[in-house]
Amino acid sequence: MEIDRMGRTNRIFLAAGRLVLAAGMLLTAAGSAVAGWEAGTKLGFDSNVGRSIHGGKSDAYLLAYGGFSREPSGETRGDWVFSAVAEGAAFANVTDLDFAAITLSPGLVYFPRAGWTITIAPILQAKTFQDSDQSSVAFGVKVQLRERLGEKAWLAEHYAYRDSRATSDIFSYKEHAVGALLGVNWTPALSSGIGYEFSRGDSFLSDGTSIATSGGTGGFGGGGMPHMFSSAFGTDVVKERVNRHAIGATVGYEWTRSIFSVAGYTVTVLRGDVGSSTSNAGFAGVGYRF
Repeated sequence: MEIDRMGRTNRIFLAAGRLVLAAGMLLTAAGSAVAGWEAGTKLGFDSNVGRSIHGGKSDAYLLAYGGFSREPSGETRGDWVFSAVAEGAAFANVTDLDFAAITLSPGLVYFPRAGWTITIAPILQAKTFQDSDQSSVAFGVKVQLRERLGEKAWLAEHYAYRDSRATSDIFSYKEHAVGALLGVNWTPALSSGIGYEFSRGDSFLSDGTSIATSGGTGGFGGGGMPHMFSSAFGTDVVKERVNRHAIGATVGYEWTRSIFSVAGYTVTVLRGDVGSSTSNAGFAGVGYRF
């Protein structure tokens, strides 16, 4: 079993290396006037990092990121986009959740009429956690329709599919999601948005009260669902199909053409057969565009 886990972890890091190489090749080809770099940091919190169905453990984190993006020029009806982001986060208490990740997203954009945009973008991600059970490679696709509403507002609807393969199958998942986001540019510098997303797919949930040791049955023993003891959360975790509801709001401010700040808050509810998990998460950050 340990040899199999090591093999899967090695394949994950090999896939991450291939993604980095692909990013370098695409960035070299993306020499466009509508392309640019961005870097920033965020300070955030999550009231239920273990997705517990009984209360939950809160934690704070510090995240840093750097990325490249190529936006459409707007000179033709069809164009292409690309983004690559490298990020890492450190948690204050549950340090097994510390992670580093790279995400690549090439895509196609079509402008069917003035003020309307259709984007189709595959997503590839490699993510490594301090807790190796959660390290993963993910792929998926996102389709988005965005419409301008008057001079200041816009509405975006999306469908997304994601397939994440983790070292431990408990943390692997497949998910279908639909959502909508309403945004307003109040001034040239100030903007805000509010959105909702519903998804159906796999997720892990934790018991939050078990003191079982590795290999024990704990709070989910005998339930007929895949479960295991997680050293990261100090309790049993189970994998099942859940409905996820998330509603969030963001606000951003452009201090200069290069410096900006952003803050957000999201409430997420997971509902499954074993119970429901609720979390409140927020962040505040600052970034710089090159």
